Amino acid sequence: MTTPFSTIYDQFMQFVTDYRLVELYNASVPNFETYLSGFLTPAITDFKNANQSLVYSSSTFTETLSVENIKILALLMKKYWLTKEIDDITQMNLHSLDRDFRLHSENQNMREKQSRLILEREQLSQMLVDYGLDNVDWSSWLNGEFFVP
Repeated sequence: MTTPFSTIYDQFMQFVTDYRLVELYNASVPNFETYLSGFLTPAITDFKNANQSLVYSSSTFTETLSVENIKILALLMKKYWLTKEIDDITQMNLHSLDRDFRLHSENQNMREKQSRLILEREQLSQMLVDYGLDNVDWSSWLNGEFFVP
């Protein structure tokens, strides 16, 4: 069995709310998948300690990925998507005014997005550490073998 990229994309879409992605999907599924592959490719590279092979061909992984691995890949994609959102220069122009009271300044908007990205990175980093610790053969440590190439 194999896991298609679309499975990862479905999970990713559960983690983000972006009307532009929904519009892109409605307009063209191939364009949507091509766009999201730009987030998935670096996510695969970041997932160094996966307990399954992340080898892929033609938008399909060669193995059936576990639910946990799918979730981690989707969250790694979210990190790259959020980074792009922060770096998007057009987002810097967002602001709402209500008479003399400014609800959201461009600086506040950017600061909040950056804070969100930092939190996402910290949570993802901890998740990857926990995942890695769950996949260690601790019996070699018990025998005094601390490094096995």
